Amino acid sequence: MLALVDLKEHRKKLVKNFSGGMKKRLSLAAAILHHPEVLFLDEPTVGIDPVLRRTIWEQFQAIKKSGTTIIVSTHVMDEVTECDKAALIYNGSLIQYDTVKNLLNKTESGRVEELFFIASKELEGGAVR
Repeated sequence: MLALVDLKEHRKKLVKNFSGGMKKRLSLAAAILHHPEVLFLDEPTVGIDPVLRRTIWEQFQAIKKSGTTIIVSTHVMDEVTECDKAALIYNGSLIQYDTVKNLLNKTESGRVEELFFIASKELEGGAVR
């Protein structure tokens, strides 16, 4: 797990001497160490460099294939495309829930952010889906 989050060379270092990003990566390794049936992750790759982020998402896909259900909360909209389904929340309300493919098909740009713009206009008009 330490290799997955690029901490293997720091395995003998005290955690109190880790940077914030290193602590985030260690937390992620601890969360997946026991191979849970359901894995809840809050902002799992925030503060992680793009190369390592790609590796981690590939590992999430492998974990999913092994039978673990992964639930991710994130503000990083491009990470939504890594998921099978998405529930979008705006101003405390569920505005959309569907497969990512179906959600993106509702947009002109193919970007998740557009769904929030659509929802904000619908909320202003009193309509919510």
